Amino acid sequence: MSAPPCPPADEPAPAAPAEALRDEVSQLHEAVRSQRDIGMAIGLVSASYHCSTEQAWRTLLRVSQDSNTKVRTVAAVLVATHDGTADADDVAALGRLTDHLPASGWPASARTGEDPAP
Repeated sequence: MSAPPCPPADEPAPAAPAEALRDEVSQLHEAVRSQRDIGMAIGLVSASYHCSTEQAWRTLLRVSQDSNTKVRTVAAVLVATHDGTADADDVAALGRLTDHLPASGWPASARTGEDPAP
């Protein structure tokens, strides 16, 4: 079986439409935000439950699977709740997620965003 013929070298590659490029850039930005939130959530779970980052990651995966929620959504809710930027949807989602978090507990309400340090 032979490979399909290569296009002639003098033919330019087809240009991607500008809209497709904008969509790709938007998706890449969302991926970066998701990765950042996941990393922060791993740190928060690790600190809150005094476990390794590997155990924290597995906890996020389990919560995601048990609650039928994407890992990036679980992470975003935990981070927003922790830093005080949670909106009503985040608080409602946290209510559903806390049933799947370890028994030692995650704070059930959003923080006020005020710095507790003097």
